[in-house]
Amino acid sequence: MTEKEQITSLLYELATPKKMGSFFVNNATSDFLFIRPSGNPISAKGFEQMMASGDVIQEKAEITKIHRFEFLSSDVAMCVFTLGAKFTYKGTPNDDLPTVTSIFKKVGNAWKIHWLQRSSGDSDLSLWDK
Repeated sequence: MTEKEQITSLLYELATPKKMGSFFVNNATSDFLFIRPSGNPISAKGFEQMMASGDVIQEKAEITKIHRFEFLSSDVAMCVFTLGAKFTYKGTPNDDLPTVTSIFKKVGNAWKIHWLQRSSGDSDLSLWDK
């Protein structure tokens, strides 16, 4: 498997509703942060706890389109993608299409997610074609 395929495989694993809560704990660097649409950062463990709290009920998550993928060095890669996500947060249903920026670092021989920043949930996919 190429390094790009390894990273892409991690992205598709991230977009698995049943694994989403524990994904970052198992696949992130020790200093990982997820910047949520509110602008508030959360750690891998904090995200796992939030997903286990019952506040978030994840119905669907899927990589809709990978827009950019670039190796910035031999051990750092960046990926920008659109994520289809259907979930309920504290009783409020959401059917989102956010743009997500992710940075991966190679730790030893394994790629780990280092940074994830999610936009609000209403991306216009047609803007990527211009």
